[in-house]
Amino acid sequence: MTLRFLRSMAACAVFAAASTFAAGCASSPDAKGTVDSMGSFGLEVAKVKDSIDSTVKALESVVQSQPAEINTRVDAFSKAVFALNGQAEVVRSHAQEMRTKGDEFFKEWEEPEDMSPERRAELTAAYGTIKTDMTAAKDAFTPFLASLKDIESYLKVDPSMKGIQSMSDLVKKAKGNGVQVKTLIDQVLVQVNSVRGMLTTS
Repeated sequence: MTLRFLRSMAACAVFAAASTFAAGCASSPDAKGTVDSMGSFGLEVAKVKDSIDSTVKALESVVQSQPAEINTRVDAFSKAVFALNGQAEVVRSHAQEMRTKGDEFFKEWEEPEDMSPERRAELTAAYGTIKTDMTAAKDAFTPFLASLKDIESYLKVDPSMKGIQSMSDLVKKAKGNGVQVKTLIDQVLVQVNSVRGMLTTS
């Protein structure tokens, strides 16, 4: 999934609480459960950002290697890519479970009589923005991961100073893609926190 997890995260971001109800098959959402579950999901998404930072830092360390350090730093970079892969998989596993329940769950929040039309409109808009931003994040994450994999493969073939120097374009591309993905994830987290706030005060 790494290439698919961000596509699913859009539904999960707002509807993470569905996991709370899956076991008991509850018929309607609970505001506190929704807010708490969304908070947990936000932490998982933030960990993806941390993994991106760690991977880019490990890549920069490879670029700055002295000959005697190359193998150790290349190994650290491979482990960082693996960890990023793993963190993305954690998020994907939650998102896949909730994907089919998302729209129905959100519809429940459009119905309460004590929710003002303005607040309902805000929630609907925030939901739409999350889906749009997550699609963009998924599209950016795909080439980012691919560029990391390309670098990893390149280093396995030529883990030398000359090899490192010759992949400067790949490194630049990977770092640029990483910045873009983090920016888009930040936008999603802003919307997730906004929805949590609206549900808390509704």
